[in-house]
Amino acid sequence: MSLSAQLFCDHCGAANREQAQFCRACGRSLRLATDSTLSSTLTGFLNTQSLLKQQYLIMSQAGRGGFGAVYKASDLKFGNRLVAVKEMSQSSLNPKELEEALASFNREALLLAGLTHPNLPRIYDQFMENGRSYLVMDFIDGETLEDRLKRLGGAKLPVEKILDIALQLCSVLDYLHTRKPPIIFRDLKPANIMIISTGHVYLIDFGIARNFTPGQEKDTTALGSYGYAPPEQYGKSQTTERADIYSLGATLHQLLTGEDPSETPFQFSQIHLRDERLRDLETLVMSMVNVDITKRPASVTQVRQELQQVTMQYTMGQTLPRLGVNGNSPSFTSATLAPLPPKSVAATASYPPAGYQATPKAPKTPPGKRSKRTGPPQIYPQANMLYVCMGHATRITALSWSPNGKYLASASYDKTVQIWDATNGNHLFTYKGHSGRINDVCWSPDSQLIVSASDDKTVRLWLPLTGRTEYIFDQHTAPVNALSWSPDGQWLASGGDDKQVLVWQATKADHTVSAAYREHTAPVLTVSWSPDSRVVTSGGNDHVVRIWDPVKIQQKRSFFTALFSISNGQKMLNGYSGNILDLAWSPDNRYLAATSSDHQVRLINIQSNYFSTALNIDNATLKNTLSWSPSGQHLAIAGNDKLVHLWNVAQKKETYIYHGHTGYIMSLAWSPDGSKVASAGVDRTIQVWQAQ
Repeated sequence: MSLSAQLFCDHCGAANREQAQFCRACGRSLRLATDSTLSSTLTGFLNTQSLLKQQYLIMSQAGRGGFGAVYKASDLKFGNRLVAVKEMSQSSLNPKELEEALASFNREALLLAGLTHPNLPRIYDQFMENGRSYLVMDFIDGETLEDRLKRLGGAKLPVEKILDIALQLCSVLDYLHTRKPPIIFRDLKPANIMIISTGHVYLIDFGIARNFTPGQEKDTTALGSYGYAPPEQYGKSQTTERADIYSLGATLHQLLTGEDPSETPFQFSQIHLRDERLRDLETLVMSMVNVDITKRPASVTQVRQELQQVTMQYTMGQTLPRLGVNGNSPSFTSATLAPLPPKSVAATASYPPAGYQATPKAPKTPPGKRSKRTGPPQIYPQANMLYVCMGHATRITALSWSPNGKYLASASYDKTVQIWDATNGNHLFTYKGHSGRINDVCWSPDSQLIVSASDDKTVRLWLPLTGRTEYIFDQHTAPVNALSWSPDGQWLASGGDDKQVLVWQATKADHTVSAAYREHTAPVLTVSWSPDSRVVTSGGNDHVVRIWDPVKIQQKRSFFTALFSISNGQKMLNGYSGNILDLAWSPDNRYLAATSSDHQVRLINIQSNYFSTALNIDNATLKNTLSWSPSGQHLAIAGNDKLVHLWNVAQKKETYIYHGHTGYIMSLAWSPDGSKVASAGVDRTIQVWQAQ
């Protein structure tokens, strides 16, 4: 709920403008809401500092009406978190009105209680007090899309913003429509779309949403907002998913043309946009508002695919091969990776090499000048590109693929971690628990938790799809740069600018620190557990790779130290002339790969007493990140050349180069099955591509 005041209809509960005389949803008079003779038993009379259920402290009123009121409140039992308290009177309505009001109110409570989606408010509580029903949910500090349009005074939103809003609405509608049974929202319109300052969208007011009932000929009640609801929603037939598609189309038509659909219901003028790249958008929206149900898109999935295609065309400034609508996720044509030509890319004068000419060249920046990024991220389309995720406001610092293969997590300097569906790239959740830039993120081995590290000096453990913070580790005294979860799931290692690596319990409630490694003489930039969970490797600005046993570092000798001739449970690998940027163990525990700011990538053979071999990679540019394929056959390397190099370690040769990025690459992640690679960095895109 927002702070802007609204007037709620006595009859159907729909939100209206505060000055409205008649309800936009059902047409009933709203005069009861302002009648001075109203009984004090109506809603909207709670004063500031009123306390409900000995838990919810009322701070202000966010909306009011004879049917209901909404308050901004503080939840005293949960850290004074802000909540919205929705109130409904049960003593000032006649029996029929009371029955309808209760049904609407309870329907909203029941539907929301079972739903979890980043574009839906969460419900926390439902109770009765003093003859009124209350519903407690997320307080959304933003404005409705309707209010934003009014504030613009006739000006239209930028097309890229309209596309972003549309894709977010598709995400939540697809979620609702795929519930069992499907949930039809039935009241999608600008007044029920909340937008917060970051651009994140929430779908609100589930008062007339309903479950789809197979075999039912028509809806029992004709409800919906005039102009946004399709004909079948007025008792002609039972509303299906295509009713929501109509409402979404009506909303998009309004955003693109500025025409209010409530003024000419069921009649939409042809959209005429000047940009040729938006012709498909015009066609799509007009099909969505067709009064003939059968001529609308069959599903929100289809709509989303078409919108993603339009977005790619619009943001890249070129037409891409059209995506088929087959129920699958949008993708570029997959292709088996072609091997490099015999001559190594490192030896060529330019890239991409022969055989990779499909990629357009990036515009050059004049010497001595730094290019400024404006507008959406740019992308080089690749034959093997599966999908692209866009949503971060600034550079992406870290990627992590969930061990079960279902999700991707991305961290950014924008202080958020975003969760994506790894099968199709759909955005699922944004975590905003940190107050500083986020430097690293990783999943627990069982895929149940995420841990993230930040400049705010904390490491946070949280649930990936709800964002509920389970624990805040605050024992670092400076920004935390690196994380690693031990493969056995028992321990976490974190390192940072305080020059130390702390090993602490990941699963026990007290999260006790078991080892504090303080041998580094400069900030720690990278930390990695060995696959057998026995040793930790760390590196940073002191130009040294350190391999150490967290259990034995306080002892003189152990089986491990005897086996590898490591004194005091640790080993130092010198010979680097730059900062250690990333470390990665091969899955078989045989090799440790290290990259540093001296532009070298080295393989350390653990079984040969840590003998170091440098890979013959173009060392004119920095290599920021490393990642082993799950089979251990390939090592992916990426950096400031904006390329991902795939090396066959056994053959000691480079076998493929991916060149879809337009900015430095900061992080890589292989899918657990080894078939895909995700890469991300300064261009703010996460690109997922076929690796074999």
